[in-house]
Amino acid sequence: MLLRRADLLSITYMAAYPGLMAWQWFNGIEWYLVAVMLVLSVGLAVVQHNHTHLRMWTSPWLNKATDLWLSVVQVTPTFVFFPSHIGNHHRHKHGPEDETRTYRFGGHHNTIIGYVLHPFQALFVLPRTLLGYARKRSSLGDYWPLIQFFFIGGVSLALAFIDVRLWLLLVLAPQLHGLHWLLAANYLQHAGAEPGTGPDAATDGSLKSSRNFTGWMNYFWFNIGFHTAHHENGKTHWFDLRKKHEEYVERVPGWLVINSLAWYFIRVLVFQRGRNRFDVVDR
Repeated sequence: MLLRRADLLSITYMAAYPGLMAWQWFNGIEWYLVAVMLVLSVGLAVVQHNHTHLRMWTSPWLNKATDLWLSVVQVTPTFVFFPSHIGNHHRHKHGPEDETRTYRFGGHHNTIIGYVLHPFQALFVLPRTLLGYARKRSSLGDYWPLIQFFFIGGVSLALAFIDVRLWLLLVLAPQLHGLHWLLAANYLQHAGAEPGTGPDAATDGSLKSSRNFTGWMNYFWFNIGFHTAHHENGKTHWFDLRKKHEEYVERVPGWLVINSLAWYFIRVLVFQRGRNRFDVVDR
């Protein structure tokens, strides 16, 4: 089969999101459809992430076409996941060499202010890595990263030229929403957790570097909440992460296993109630 199992849902998101965008472009904005687009924009960020870890198709050309489609629709080049996410974040597991570690600015924290600032901090440190990676690929005769940049810029400029108001409301705003969650998810999943590498890393075999969300969000967003299982098995298909989570959950401290993302956001990030970060006595 060309398409890996269970990825029809990914294809549905990839078609529905720009489909809703196009329908409203020609028929008028419906705010309930915009709300659906915002949910889909987060899901597409997860699809793009998943497609980087485990390619959706067995055909290299279909995978490249998917890369290009996701890059344009999400206004985020798919290649960026290779140096910053797989090559750095998964390698160093929130440790001191992880470029996007949540404690890079201001030490270990887990607050609403940290959550709000983290995407901007990530955007401050990542461009150097990403541009360096694209430059290196180009020097080797591989211009695929530049092609992704070209298509993103070309489509965005064309739509803005046709109708800048519709572009801002129907294209750019949902794209920025998806980008925000793509970057902010790192804070939700790791802020306050113990680094997985480096001098603060756990040495007792426990898994304390990732926070897991086990509730309803996983049905909409491709099991992204089972983050420990994902970190320990980067090539595991997203559909299997719920089952894989059960193999690791006993080694994860209870305060790093959360049911409701919304309740965690309100109770811990906003009101600072309950356990929200590791302490040196844990080790």
